Amino acid sequence: MFAFDNHLVSKRIRGLIAGQDGGNIAATAARLRVAELSLQMAVDELSPEPTAEVLLAIVRDYGVDPMWLITGEYDSATHRRAMEEDQEATALAIGALLRKATPAEIQPPGVLGDLEGTA
Repeated sequence: MFAFDNHLVSKRIRGLIAGQDGGNIAATAARLRVAELSLQMAVDELSPEPTAEVLLAIVRDYGVDPMWLITGEYDSATHRRAMEEDQEATALAIGALLRKATPAEIQPPGVLGDLEGTA
């Protein structure tokens, strides 16, 4: 089991989107096909709340390993599955990773519950 750290996930997301779309968060959200508010919440430096919508979009559009995005540790197996499977399967895989992260009662708000409706 590992701890889900919103700040570290947010930092990885900020690193991926940095310098793109002229720094315009609305343009980045449109390109990722996510709600602007969801992206703003995910990259907030003080109190980040990455949502399932944003996690899935980042994995899909940047082709990153979901394990790396969530934990900072690269896993070639999860990366390969994410690239080979459809969006629904990837959402389920992200949900499974998050369930391993911490007990359900301390899951980050808005992340796990949203995954079932994301695909």
